[in-house]
Amino acid sequence: MTTAKPTQPPKAGARPSIRVDDQLAADLAVLMSTGANLSDAIRTAVGQAADMYRTAWAQGVCPPATAPVLLAYQMQQQPTGNRPASSGYDRPSDARPTPRGMGRRLPAPPVGRILHP
Repeated sequence: MTTAKPTQPPKAGARPSIRVDDQLAADLAVLMSTGANLSDAIRTAVGQAADMYRTAWAQGVCPPATAPVLLAYQMQQQPTGNRPASSGYDRPSDARPTPRGMGRRLPAPPVGRILHP
């Protein structure tokens, strides 16, 4: 992808090309070890980074259009396959309807940061 402005984002449907160095190849290998293909690995990584930027800007952690500094992160524990014991009241009638999809939501503000409206 050649453009007059190298910082200009590509348009939807474009096929940008990037040089894969040793570090990028190693990072992609880690992401792809989960079973993701190259496109999905890149989409996931870029999506997570973009969400981090949006959250930092929305929460006032850093000014818009500046790169936030990631100090920590928290992982969600994956289920181990052991289901909790049933209470005996688990019936289909007890199930709540699934809420409509809301798209992406911003996570809560960083721990210890008080936000003022």
